[in-house]
Amino acid sequence: MEGTSADLLYQLLVKTFAEFGATGPMIRIILLKDRFFTGQRFQCDGLQAVFLAGGNEIEFHDQAGVLLKTVSLEETDKKIAA
Repeated sequence: MEGTSADLLYQLLVKTFAEFGATGPMIRIILLKDRFFTGQRFQCDGLQAVFLAGGNEIEFHDQAGVLLKTVSLEETDKKIAA
């Protein structure tokens, strides 16, 4: 049985946060603009990941907002399918 997109997203977030040493609980924040969904932000041990609606990348940032890594969901899906 294949995992859902939400499962794969969660696994990717946990794995990438762990690569940067974050082990605490992950908090999900829904991003809205003018009451419309624009994306999600995930926080874990001071790090954050941003996934914008309609996008196919997740950006990981440190506590100062410096971009640490960008992960393409398309590439991740190809690796998982292989």
